[in-house]
Order: sequence, then structure tokens, then C-alpha cells
Amino acid sequence: MNNQAVKCDSPVFNQSLLSADEALEFLLDASAAPEKKESVSLDNSLGRILACDIHSTINVPGFDNSAMDGYAIALNDNQLLQKNLSFDIVDRIPAGSTGNELNKGCAARIFTGAPIPEGANTVIMQEECEVSNDGNRIETWRPLSLGENIRPMGNDIQTDDVILRAGLQLKPQDVALTASVGVAELEVFKKLKVGVFFTGDELVEPGNALNRGEIYNSNRYALVALLKQLNCEVINLGNIKDSLDSTCKALEILASACDLIMTTGGVSVGEEDHVKPAVEKLGKLSLWRIKMKPGKPLAFGHVGKAAFIGLPGNPVSAMVTFFLFARPFIKKMQGVSNHKNQTTQVQTNFDWRRPRPRREFVRVKLDHSTIPASANLYPKQGSDVLSSVVWADGLVEIPENSTFSQGEVLNYYSLTELTQ
Repeated sequence: MNNQAVKCDSPVFNQSLLSADEALEFLLDASAAPEKKESVSLDNSLGRILACDIHSTINVPGFDNSAMDGYAIALNDNQLLQKNLSFDIVDRIPAGSTGNELNKGCAARIFTGAPIPEGANTVIMQEECEVSNDGNRIETWRPLSLGENIRPMGNDIQTDDVILRAGLQLKPQDVALTASVGVAELEVFKKLKVGVFFTGDELVEPGNALNRGEIYNSNRYALVALLKQLNCEVINLGNIKDSLDSTCKALEILASACDLIMTTGGVSVGEEDHVKPAVEKLGKLSLWRIKMKPGKPLAFGHVGKAAFIGLPGNPVSAMVTFFLFARPFIKKMQGVSNHKNQTTQVQTNFDWRRPRPRREFVRVKLDHSTIPASANLYPKQGSDVLSSVVWADGLVEIPENSTFSQGEVLNYYSLTELTQ
């Protein structure tokens, strides 16, 4: 990755409290586009980011073919739109074979996907005709028109069409489309390498007993899972010794191997922690206070060529800031063209009587019995209530200094999309 230096003298850093929009804009401006590419087989391409446009070198289908199991017919002009016609069956054409030319007034048994024989100009479904007892003739009882049930050459894709654009994160249907034009390998951007580590004497790994004052390190597992969900290659140093030397060593190890380094907690202004001085010692660090809830503190900088993002320590704050800031930053670094989070509109099933100075992202569950869907508020919105994120379907964005009654239409972020 070709990371750009952070301009810490930017006016954005001189503000005591940034809006969420300002912070996101700055992060996206600082997110470098990927440069390293590799070729992968179709079987290994799912979830990867396409590095170049894919052009078709063929027509799909490559020939006129039957859309149905039935009978290809060479209609005479005087048979158009006539009822009660009969045709001699002179050929049988399964998929993968080529039939003989049909003379006018003749038919050929044909199967789905088989090439339309020369002379044929329509196909009738097998359910819409009757075969004679000896199997040599068919009779039709409805009028026939030209071109019925025939898929023309190039109906789906034509030669030189761009079928997939660079920056697309490949889905199963994209892989299938690529295979349909005969492409066996795709050029994709190399996976983003993200290094993580965690500090804090109070943190304990799950499976161990807690002493008084200790907590289980849920942030470690949340962050690693979120990064893997984004198809990042994660280098996880786990919990490290809570000292400046150990923190500097971890940063140096990750900076030499990773495109991005991420931590949670301990970097907000005024906290006694080794991450902040270690990043400042080895690189550049900017600390922001964002006018939002949950998740006011956020850190961004560089250690060597690796970008650094420090998320808040409270578990809900860490996840929400990951969704709103780190996720689009990472997706842009990966080369995803559509890297910004998408919102839809929902109406509230709750009142908001007291204006708040910060923009709030509240956890909600949707009721789909209304149009648009309505959002029910989780009763506990504290940044420590991790169960609220499990309960919720998504986040509703409540603007600063606003009040409203039930039925207000607001932006909604789906957790299903935010975790993809």
C-alpha cells in the first residue's frame, strides 16, 4: 500500500470537536488506494476485490438456442398464426449437438440450450403440442408466431461488453458470470494486511477466572472478527505486556508487515497508556474528539508506511466507530469502489424529547409491519451494553440538537450490511 503522510496541520485537527462527517471525510481522503495485485482462480476469487475491468471475448449465448424442451419448427409463411397445424419430426437435437437443416413444414425434437437448426424459425413447448402415436408427427392447436422460445446469440452478453468493473467485491453471481465468458483467472488486489494487539492489565482472556477489577477482552475478538468479515488478512499479536517497550516492539513488528494497525482503547487525550506515546515515538498520531455518541475518542496516524487507527475502549463504542469510520476506510484501502456505508430510511417508534449536543447512533430493532419500517429503541443505550448490538438490527442516526415525536423518518444503518 502506498500510504500518504497525514497532514496534522490540517484545519480539521484544530477543531476541538469534529462532526462525524468531517472525521469520515478526512479518513477517506487519507485512505490510499491499493497497488499490489495478484491473479487467482475462480474458485479462490469469492470476496476478493477486482483490480481491472473484465471484457467478454465471446457472445453469450454463442448461438441461437432453445429456451425450452419442445420442438423447433420451420414455419411456412402461410402457417403463421394458423391453428391446428401438423409437422413431420425429422431430427432430434439434445444440448451439445448440432441438428440438420430443417425444410419448411418440418420439426425437430429439441432440448433446452440446444442450437436452433438452420431453417427453424420458432420453438413450441412440448406441453403445447401432441405427438402422434408413432412419434413421427406433432400437432399444434394454437397459432404460432416467429421467434417463440428462441434465445438469440448475444442475448445475455456481446463480444467486448464490460461484464464486471474494477473495484467490485466479487459475489457468487459475479464468479458465475465470469465463468460464463470463459475466464478462468481474475486479477484482484492483494488482501489488506491488518495487525492488531491489545494492552491493559485489567484484560483477561476468555476461559480464565476473573479477579476483582478484571474484565474479559471482548474487544479483541470483536475486532478480529470484524476484520476477517471484511476479508482482511489479520496478524494478531494478542495481549502484550503493558509497557512502553513492549508496545513499541509490537508496533515495529506490525509496521514492517502490515498495511494497517488497529487497537482498541487507551489512546484518548489524557489517558495513561503506552499506545499513544509509542505511536508518537515511532510515527505520527492525531487524536480526535468526535461530536457523536457512542464513540467520541478516535485516533489516526501512521507508523512507518502502515496506517494506524485507535478505536475507543468501550465495546459498543469500538464497534460503532469501526462501522462508521474504520470500515469505509478499510474498504477504500482494499480498492472497493463502493466503499461508503449505505443508509435507508425508517420511522421511529419512540419519542426524542431532549435535544443532545452530539449526533447519536442508537441501537434499534425494526418492525416491518409498517411502511417504511419502524424502529424500536433498545432501553439501555450505554456504550458498555454489548448485548444491545446483538439484540439490534441496526443503528438509527439522530442529528445533533434535535427533538421529535414517534413517526420521525431518519437514516438507518443495517447491521447486516455493516458486518459484511
